[in-house]
Amino acid sequence: MTEEIFKKIAAEYFEISPEAIFDWSEKIKIIEYKKKYLLAKEGSYIPKFYYVIKGAVKAYYLLDDKKVTDWFAFENDFIPSTTNLLVGQKSNHFIELIEDSILIELTNNDLEELCKKHHDFEHLYRLILSKTIYQLRERIASLQFRTVKQRYDSLIKLHPTIESRIPLGDIASFLGITQETLSRIRASK
Repeated sequence: MTEEIFKKIAAEYFEISPEAIFDWSEKIKIIEYKKKYLLAKEGSYIPKFYYVIKGAVKAYYLLDDKKVTDWFAFENDFIPSTTNLLVGQKSNHFIELIEDSILIELTNNDLEELCKKHHDFEHLYRLILSKTIYQLRERIASLQFRTVKQRYDSLIKLHPTIESRIPLGDIASFLGITQETLSRIRASK
């Protein structure tokens, strides 16, 4: 199973050496979690780095007791805890599984060790963080400059099966609209 996973990662991101793959495979845990499991809670420190083998994950924060969804991860996505790892802060997010999921888990200490030992692994990690930053920048630009319909169309283009996997309330929250507005957009298609 792990060989197939590393091939997918190489195809999407960057191919790393067999030595780095071996060391990485020695440090990971492959864990199955049930839907609704919380990988992180607001105010906690998340000393782990995840890769989604199977399933769907969302990140959200609470604003006036309302969930505001701002991130989704699906198969072949990484879930880096960038805030915690880079500045050592506690999380301001909840990270919840939307589906029963299978994840690779790697501690931040092991991640650092692999980066120090294998230049190609460090390069892979830099690409993962760069992709994360790019996605966040695109999300900000989308919220600032695109119409609601454009944001919706872009999300569907990026994740064609999202409506069958993610609750519509989470999709609406991610788009920055109400569920009623989302229903009207979907009905006009």
